[in-house]
Amino acid sequence: MKNIAGIPYVAARFDKKGAALNEKEVTLPAGITDVIVAAHGWNNDEASAETLYRELFTNFAAVAPDLLKTKKIAIVGVIWPSKQFNNVVAAATAEQAGAAAGLKANSAATDKTLIELLKGVGEMFGAEDAAKIKQAKAQLPKLETDPAAREKFVDALRSLLDKKAASDEDNSKLFFKMNGAEMLEKLKMQTPIAVARGGGGGSASLTHLAQPPGGGGAAGLGDLFSGVKSGAMRLLNYLTYYEMKSRGGTVGKNGVGPLVDRLAQQAGRVHLVGHSFGGRVVAAAASGSKTNKLRTLSLLQTAFSHNGFSKSMSGFFRDVVDKKRVKGPIVVTYTPNDRAVGLAYPTASRLSGTVASAFGDQNDKFGGLGRNGAQKMESGEVVAGVDKLLAVNGNYPWQAGKFHNLESSKFIVNPKGGDAHCFVTGKEVAWALSRAIQA
Repeated sequence: MKNIAGIPYVAARFDKKGAALNEKEVTLPAGITDVIVAAHGWNNDEASAETLYRELFTNFAAVAPDLLKTKKIAIVGVIWPSKQFNNVVAAATAEQAGAAAGLKANSAATDKTLIELLKGVGEMFGAEDAAKIKQAKAQLPKLETDPAAREKFVDALRSLLDKKAASDEDNSKLFFKMNGAEMLEKLKMQTPIAVARGGGGGSASLTHLAQPPGGGGAAGLGDLFSGVKSGAMRLLNYLTYYEMKSRGGTVGKNGVGPLVDRLAQQAGRVHLVGHSFGGRVVAAAASGSKTNKLRTLSLLQTAFSHNGFSKSMSGFFRDVVDKKRVKGPIVVTYTPNDRAVGLAYPTASRLSGTVASAFGDQNDKFGGLGRNGAQKMESGEVVAGVDKLLAVNGNYPWQAGKFHNLESSKFIVNPKGGDAHCFVTGKEVAWALSRAIQA
């Protein structure tokens, strides 16, 4: 068994269906009081996932020596096939941040970019689906002029996906029902963006995209890619989001949930930590596991609906609340500095033909948990006053079984001024995790 900063560590690997790939290797040393099960997000290969775990828990050990003296902790790092698709993520976050204009509807550069995105999607699904990717690629020259080609393009790509993960929280039910030609027309529509004002977490309602850090002009993807091909790019972004959403839920339910139940037989308490779509992995594990030893649930910049735990909105993970699956504090970090967490929501808004006045904020039906925290909860389910990520040594008066929405713009920040989504390994985050475990 490896270790991170002296804390025993083992990787638990799963395939895309949630089948364990190294179950016999995933055991805990004798006498473990607390096991932390951590899940990475969708833009991680195995090496970068383990880098995330190493950085986060090295800081954890640095800020929480008191905890390590009183408890015997082990870490299990989940490795699931989220792949690494920087081109798709870059395209989606460019729309959130603004991007330099230049590519026309029928330029060679436009087609080249879309072909590269299709290549990434093909790598995600594998050789067995190569024919569908090829069929979609064949429609690219005709997308702007031929409605039948648009229909074939959309249908070929949608056929890659499992409809079982469709829900109203991200408009994916409509995604499977809508005529393909109509869909690409709707996805041409430019959407206003909610942007942070400085580091304070405020937002502004825009009818155009924000100026990027450092100044200079900006334009939406509707300008970067004009016409139907801007819709095709948004479709590819959404398709990749949907597959990772579906896969994360499957891995959590079929793989990590049973793992948690097995580990609970070897440890006194279990703590779940998820970043990005890893938040979906651990939420699904909390929902599906049987143990009564789940002590904390920490969701770091999680990429699912901010209504995911809501009773009034029939949130997908509402049973975690109703069944009191987590016995201690539930911690949610969020910040409008996180652009990637809203990956699906421009598409969700466009599909329904609606445009939020402040896209992505807490009033947007399709907002994200990592952007806004848990929304539309019942009275008393979110703790008032415990609402900011604090500096190391800050005091958190946690409440058991309750949600703590921690606005994190001060500490979850990209030092270069870009998307903050992956900057969750700092000492302040580690401190919050350690204090939740100590509670």
